[in-house]
Order: sequence, then C-alpha cells, then structure tokens
Amino acid sequence: NGHLYRGLKPVHWCLDCRSALAEAEVEYEDRTSTAVDVAFRCTDTIDFARRVRLAPTELGSLPVSVVIWTTTTWTLPANEAVALRGDYEYVCVRVNGAGGPQLLVLAGELAEACLARYALEGQLLVRFSGAALEGLQLEHPWLAKYVPVILGDHVTLDAGTGAVHTAPAHGQEDFAVGKSYGLPVVNPV
Repeated sequence: NGHLYRGLKPVHWCLDCRSALAEAEVEYEDRTSTAVDVAFRCTDTIDFARRVRLAPTELGSLPVSVVIWTTTTWTLPANEAVALRGDYEYVCVRVNGAGGPQLLVLAGELAEACLARYALEGQLLVRFSGAALEGLQLEHPWLAKYVPVILGDHVTLDAGTGAVHTAPAHGQEDFAVGKSYGLPVVNPV
C-alpha cells in the first residue's frame, strides 16, 4: 500500500560496537583536517561561454574549471556532482598557473582569498549567477566519468571556493541534494 519504502540513506556507524548510531549519539572530537582545492574541468567550453554570456572567442582554447574545496578528501572517489548556490554570484577569472593559462570559476566573494591561497593573480572575465551553470558537465579530476553542476542551499561562503564537491553516499546534505537530482549513491570507500 505504499507504506514501506526501500532505498538508501547515510547512516552513522560505530566502529567500536559495530552498530548504527542516531544523530544524537554521534560525538565529535576536534580534529585538524587537510583541506584541498580541486579543479573539475568543464567538458564543453562553448556551452560554458553561452551560459555566462561570453563570446567563445573570449575564452579561446583555454581550459575552464570549477574549483571545489573540501576537507573530506577521502570522499572524492564517490563524487557525483559539484554543487553551486543558485543565487550566489560567481566569477570566471583568467590565471597563469604552473600548467599555463587557464580559467577558474569561483564564488565572487571568495575569489580574492582563493587566488591568494593559490599564489596567483587573476583577470576577471565575467560575473554570473550559480544558476547559470546548472547542468553543465564537468570531468571528474581523475576518474573516467562526467559529473553535473547542481544547485544546493547547503553551499555557503564561510570558507572554500563557493563550489561543493558532492558525494551522496558520504553526507546527509549531499544525499538530500543528490536524491533531488537523481544522482547515484556510490560508496567505493
């Protein structure tokens, strides 16, 4: 009668007693985690240019990447999307890094701090809303797969780049937004 539903959801797990834990039972201890910035390269720069209202000639043949920031590096193999906030302003900046010139997509409010963290100077090309990139396809940084840009209210400007790596198998917010987009729940870890 539709009273039961079979599906997936993240569950906190106790490694000592080998049982599931309720959210209220989870005790956190202070830890220092290494944070990393990871570039997810855009698969179609012409599509990107159209979405942000730039002439493709303004991009040239430079690669365009949406940069995420994460402290949970171990969840990157389970990545299924990159989340932006639809109503936030994002920028595309041209930088000259060790690998040559490229274009980076960052939240407008965090761009200056990001470029300082990367020890790079950037030239602003365009400003646009996060909603403009919804559905844009990106390459996973090392796996042979593509992931979409999605929109999520859990994206903040507290730290990072304004782009959130999304692994639905490894977090309640990621799971909820992933479910709304029909993303797979893959747990290779």
